[in-house]
Amino acid sequence: MKDLLGLMGKAKEMQAKFQAMQDEIATLEATGQAGGGLVSVTLTGKFEMKVLKI
Repeated sequence: MKDLLGLMGKAKEMQAKFQAMQDEIATLEATGQAGGGLVSVTLTGKFEMKVLKI
């Protein structure tokens, strides 16, 4: 029974770490360019478009 409780505790700990990582990634932004810089796009860590330049 202790093993099962320990396993459940580790699962909750991993879930909390995963959520913290997702929250951190959501704050990131990345910009990509194509066509020699004629087109650029900036996305958030949630893949939401912030800026599109054509």
